[in-house]
Amino acid sequence: MSWLPVDEAAERLGVSRASAWRLIQRHGIPTRKEKHGRTWRTLVDADLLALALGREAPPEPRPVEASSASQPALEAHLSRIAAEARDLPRGLKWDLIKEEAQRLGVTPNYLARLLRRYEAGQLLYARRPRRDRGTHRVPAELRKLVVGLKLAHPRASARRILRIVEANDPGLLLYRPYSTETLFRLSEATVRRILRKAEENPAFRYALLSEEGRREFARTWAGHVLAEYPMQMVMVDMTRCDTFVYLPEEDRMVRLRIHVALDVYSGAVPSLVFSREESQVPTDQLLILMTQDKTPLVPDWDVRGVPERIYWDNGKVYRSEKSEHWARTLGIELVYSRPHVSHTRGKVERFFGAFHQTFEALLPGYAGSDATERDSSELRRLLQNTRRWVAEGMPPERDPYPDRLLLEEEYKARALQWLLGTWHREPLEDGLTRLDLFRAFVPRPRLVEYRLEDLYLAAAYQVERVVRGNGTVQYRGRTWYLDPRHGSLLPWQGQKVVVLDVQVLPGQPLRVALRNPDGTLKVLGELLPEPLRADSLEARAKRAADKAAIRALQEEARRLVEELSPAMRLEDMLERLSGLAPLPRRERITLRAQELPAPSPEEIARGVEELAAELEDDLVLDPIALGEQWLRERGLLPRGEEE
Repeated sequence: MSWLPVDEAAERLGVSRASAWRLIQRHGIPTRKEKHGRTWRTLVDADLLALALGREAPPEPRPVEASSASQPALEAHLSRIAAEARDLPRGLKWDLIKEEAQRLGVTPNYLARLLRRYEAGQLLYARRPRRDRGTHRVPAELRKLVVGLKLAHPRASARRILRIVEANDPGLLLYRPYSTETLFRLSEATVRRILRKAEENPAFRYALLSEEGRREFARTWAGHVLAEYPMQMVMVDMTRCDTFVYLPEEDRMVRLRIHVALDVYSGAVPSLVFSREESQVPTDQLLILMTQDKTPLVPDWDVRGVPERIYWDNGKVYRSEKSEHWARTLGIELVYSRPHVSHTRGKVERFFGAFHQTFEALLPGYAGSDATERDSSELRRLLQNTRRWVAEGMPPERDPYPDRLLLEEEYKARALQWLLGTWHREPLEDGLTRLDLFRAFVPRPRLVEYRLEDLYLAAAYQVERVVRGNGTVQYRGRTWYLDPRHGSLLPWQGQKVVVLDVQVLPGQPLRVALRNPDGTLKVLGELLPEPLRADSLEARAKRAADKAAIRALQEEARRLVEELSPAMRLEDMLERLSGLAPLPRRERITLRAQELPAPSPEEIARGVEELAAELEDDLVLDPIALGEQWLRERGLLPRGEEE
């Protein structure tokens, strides 16, 4: 039994692939699948397929010029027929050909064609080229109609174009390709061939492009885009890791994403970040980490700086307004790659390839980039061992490594160790390492340092809010007020402020800022959630800050009125022109209230006695006001009035 791919077996048997599949389905010939590289191919028993065709074994591949079973019989008669017809007139020669064709079971035209080729010494069974080869059988008017509809509807398919023509005039789909009475109907396949032929014209392809496509078409490039020194251009990209890691807090295994900033000149990596999902936060962390000095935490990672250009693709995170604002704040030029074209010729892709092949391939849980090549049973075994070890408290003496998955933090630590020990220390062609190239040639101005807090604010989400009447703002369903240590938002009632939400690191407080006319921000301070109780210490501190802000605002307004008053401005002008002593100014004087001296103890005692005497004289029991019943119950009703 010989197993061959279906197409190869069909070629050896001299039939088409479709005919071979029909025989396999009709006779139930067994098949099986086998993987060749990354492609699964269907194999068939060639012996059974040959028996189904009436042959014992598949023959060897035959040349194109080989004749069929009936061809040797015709070749044997051609010499005799040619000898008999050599001296005959045309009419008798044609009668002889018709008689021999009828006896041999072929048409007269076929026999006459073989006879002509035999007499000319040509190949008897070579395919004759079509007479209309290279020409269009479809009339020119109909071709122009199809091409015009495609130009009018660039995104229309061949079927859509046919429906448009049929909806307007179905008779336009009929045409006569030859000088016969047979009419042909324009098919969908013919429309595709017409459009494919028209696309050979560059002008037609350009006319089908959109405005953005025409701009991209007009872009030109040649050669490699290289950097002349470190931090002149940094390439940023991300991809998924090929190794599964375990998350103890979520009890699941995941494939992390790796974000890399690669210096084009030296190949050193100033920033490397891992994340569980693709979002704006890990990109902000990557950009901020690129500019920071990391030697206090990692002494060997002496690669940092502010690049002149950042080269990345057209991802939604890289194209976001937030990323562009961060780069514009630091004076970095952004360069976006053309789709499917790498101006740096895949330097960051080669880094990812080295990361996958030289680091991840040696770790437990490596699954590869192809999902069909993964061993699911092995991954399940590693996951069970990891869960069992974590449930026991992760004791070092019972660590089943390498028969378990790496934890997320373990994986990150090993990746950083590979970056600093292998990638940065690997000697290049000139004998220097990537770290040596970076340290030797990086310009000093590129090593400018920024405060980490300022970079956080530059990468913060900026949301405009209107200050309410009580000096608070609404954000994410909660009410916020300015920290009393920084003042109050009460003076900006009804005006817009900018809420800065820093999401690069968890637990960062919200900040509020004012937008200056030049586009910069003036940070006022941090925001606190509004207290729920009015008698709390937080509410009391807020009220005190609001009152202080109101008093300061009133004083500022009074001073502003005085400075802008025409009378005051005239007095200032006269003083400057006269050069004499300052003129008398009108000032507001507020007198303090007169305070009486405190009474002596003797005066206090005498006043108490006088007050008691006055109360005894004025005490009258009025039955109408107090009520007779109330006085009678207490025995206070005077005699003579009880009855």
